[in-house]
Amino acid sequence: MGLRLPELRARGRRFLLGLVLGFLASAAVATVTSLGYFSGYQGKALDLYFWAQGRTRAPEIVLVAIDDAAFQRLNERQPLPRDYLAGVIRGLRKSGARLIGLDVDLRRPTNPADDRALLAAIRGAPGDPAGPVVVARTLTVASDSAGDIRYRPMPLYEPLLEAASGFAEVPKDDDGFFRRIPLVVPLGDGQVLPSLSLRLLARLGGLDPAEFARTLAGPEPVGLSLPEWDEARGALRQASPLRFFRDDDWKINYIGPAGSFLTIGSDAVYQLGVSDQEVARENPLRDRIVLVGATFGESRDAFPTPHGIMYGVEIHANILHTLLTRSQIQSVAWGASLLLQFILCLALSALFALLRPNRALIISLGTAALAAIGLSAWPAADGASWFDFLTPILAIRLAASLHDAVERRRIRRSFHQYIGREVADRIYSDDPALAGQRRTVSILFTDLRDFTTMSETMAADQVAQQLNEYFPMMVEAVQRHRGIINDFIGDAVMAVYGAPLDNPDHALDAVRTARAMQVGLALLNTGWQTRGLHTLKMGIGIHTGLVFAGNVGSPNRMKYTVVGDAVNVAARVEGLNKELHTTLLVTGETYEVIRDRVQVKDCGELKVKGRHQAVKVYEVLALAEAATGSQRRRRWGRDGGSSWAAFSFWPRRAPSPPKPESPSPS
Repeated sequence: MGLRLPELRARGRRFLLGLVLGFLASAAVATVTSLGYFSGYQGKALDLYFWAQGRTRAPEIVLVAIDDAAFQRLNERQPLPRDYLAGVIRGLRKSGARLIGLDVDLRRPTNPADDRALLAAIRGAPGDPAGPVVVARTLTVASDSAGDIRYRPMPLYEPLLEAASGFAEVPKDDDGFFRRIPLVVPLGDGQVLPSLSLRLLARLGGLDPAEFARTLAGPEPVGLSLPEWDEARGALRQASPLRFFRDDDWKINYIGPAGSFLTIGSDAVYQLGVSDQEVARENPLRDRIVLVGATFGESRDAFPTPHGIMYGVEIHANILHTLLTRSQIQSVAWGASLLLQFILCLALSALFALLRPNRALIISLGTAALAAIGLSAWPAADGASWFDFLTPILAIRLAASLHDAVERRRIRRSFHQYIGREVADRIYSDDPALAGQRRTVSILFTDLRDFTTMSETMAADQVAQQLNEYFPMMVEAVQRHRGIINDFIGDAVMAVYGAPLDNPDHALDAVRTARAMQVGLALLNTGWQTRGLHTLKMGIGIHTGLVFAGNVGSPNRMKYTVVGDAVNVAARVEGLNKELHTTLLVTGETYEVIRDRVQVKDCGELKVKGRHQAVKVYEVLALAEAATGSQRRRRWGRDGGSSWAAFSFWPRRAPSPPKPESPSPS
């Protein structure tokens, strides 16, 4: 079924309002987000994404945990004994680990023999003093002469280890959660220090340390050719580009909660390192990247993440996996974001214009959730992109609500012109009475006399002008006396009193309306006559009776109306005015209700078209609104004689007091 023109216009207005409001909101959010003000909002949204994503596999990384059992066996000594760490390193190299990251504090010297033992375990072949091991360093914050923040790495107990080191600090968000990937930090001497994870990747790719340092400190964007993990095949692929700016704010793509990585206790690895036992070629450490770190309680190295509390070594493992798989989460660039937001707003505005707002909201949120998960998990050369679907959806949903509210207000304002505010509010509240009920009401019909014939001699614009002055007066009279305009039939008007609102004086209000219409038309005629226009005459008929009052029509178009014989009687009585040369007629049923309030002329019982039974009809001459109670009780001809119900409309003088009489004779 085709849409009607008003509905098409309404949907067009909803589309345009949604597009404008959605795009403006999206542009504002994109701009503010690019300045870093909505980082908390993005962080919470990412937390929801990680929760929905669940746990993924990362077999390329294995953790060796120095746990509570190992710490107790070491007599809870801190810093950790270097000979123990040396045994762990030897066990890992013996097992065939591809790369080792040591997330342990190595700043202060300890026992010289133990320090030399650890250095010997870390040193590789001649010319490669650090071997396959990268160690962590801590930072202190300083400022340069210009006031910019710079960092200074704390020295290690052995300077040879600093050539293959990376900082271990991870920045936290305002809510204390760790979500961001640190790549590099600027140093006071103009150099740049890489993070532990970035140094591990460079070491894994065999980059020359000096060339690596020059590239990090060179022009931006920094471009490195680093190894990439092929998750589909479960193996390292050839090196691929990793490009970034030094101040990039990427997000860690956590694979799951604590314990998601394969974790082996350090004691077991230590035993391999200090024994002469051969290690099986097929073991969980061979060709893996191994991170060694503390997980015992006294280490105080546990931090809040979107997946709960994690130890520092687990956070570094998630950062390394994110970079190795190129699955870092970053916001879409500002310009590209605006273009995508505009396209998205076009689609969403069309959806909300075609469907009901709540249904469109459910569809758009469901589609956005699936798209967000799919796009965020899609591996690309420069990582996964975080795109704001939520803002345009909510903004356009708000626009739909605003549009509907404006439309409802416009329709109500238009509706009030016909049925009044109280009735309109009741209809909009879906009052059960509107479904239909039998009610006694008063029905008023009015029609212009000889208007069709007169219109033949008048220009169309003159006819329209007079009707535009006539109908407002009629509508105002009906509304002022608690009636509703039920229908316009050409130049005729049908009004109902006593439905849907209860009104015990519905018959009297109908007559009052008729009298107000007569006065109003007389004033209009005076003005038209002065302007040289035709004057108009009307006939009014009122009947009181039982009707069915309620919504009538099809599911697509309903109308509140009254149905029954009483409606036909009122219409036929109005037509009698032409025969009787009268203006206002009421039936006997109406007169019985208001007989104390009107002055009438009995017109007798008359036959009307379409009815076998005659109808008792009265012509209303005047209302007794100003009469006193005693005067309303006086009538002429109640028991015969004159059929006029006579009233005095002028105050009567009080009777003179009787003259005093002479005393009676005794």
